[in-house]
Amino acid sequence: MPQSNPTQSRKDANRNLIFAIPAAWREITLWFRVRQVTSAIGVPVFVCAAMLIEAQTSAQGRQGTQGAQGAAGGQGRPGGAAAAPRPEDNRPAVFFREEWKHQFDRGGSPEGPVSPEHVSNPNLELKTYGEVAKGDPEGSQEHTHAGIWMNKRFANDPAHLFTGTCNRPCALTLRHRTQFVDLSAFGSKIRWLVKMSGFHQVRPVIKLANGTMLVGDHADGWVEAFDWYTSEMLIGSLRWRKLDPERLVTILGAPANAVGWVEKPDLSRVDEVGFVDFTPGSGHGNGGFADVAWIEVQGKPVPR
Repeated sequence: MPQSNPTQSRKDANRNLIFAIPAAWREITLWFRVRQVTSAIGVPVFVCAAMLIEAQTSAQGRQGTQGAQGAAGGQGRPGGAAAAPRPEDNRPAVFFREEWKHQFDRGGSPEGPVSPEHVSNPNLELKTYGEVAKGDPEGSQEHTHAGIWMNKRFANDPAHLFTGTCNRPCALTLRHRTQFVDLSAFGSKIRWLVKMSGFHQVRPVIKLANGTMLVGDHADGWVEAFDWYTSEMLIGSLRWRKLDPERLVTILGAPANAVGWVEKPDLSRVDEVGFVDFTPGSGHGNGGFADVAWIEVQGKPVPR
């Protein structure tokens, strides 16, 4: 059996080590190069991914903002929630306007007690409070008049109600036969054409569906020109007091508070609308009276 040569074995081991070192070095160098390439590619990939995420997030944010603005302004995308209508775009129309019929236009007397025949709108009913209208004896100088009269003395004069013949406070209202009027809506108004003499004033009167009568704090009185003028009242700006329909005086009691004001009454179903003159008239002539020509109410109709 041949014997091994120790010297030759050491030479062979050294030679194998010499060949093994370059191979290992090549593997280490290749590994570093792969890492360098991977890192170089990974940076722009990361940047692109971040930009894509940012763009998607921004787009979603813009869509959410536009949707919220559309819902608030009524300009959202189709299918979005509709915005509530603005009150300014939904003012109530004229519920009624009464300009009166007068016997003067048919050749009759220029004045006389008011009656349902003077109402020109067939849908309206006339209501009077205070005292029953009564005329003077025909052909007599005696004045036994009472209540509100209808008056028109000149061709270009408007037919109008006259309170100079009232011996006590008097009021008149109009009632729609088939509808209440909602005066709680934004923009609801009462308008009228009036002329005053002396210290007389007219104030708005309403009767609610439950029978409660209220008088407003707005008053129209004398003007120096002593001629017709138009006045209008925004219902939302009025304050109200409870009114006794028999005596035509303001009173306490529910729904009024301790000092007599009715705070925030329910005006969604108003039965009658008109006016009151708290001052007794001086009779015929210009001593003291209230003249009320046309009356207009702006509100929403409500079926009875």
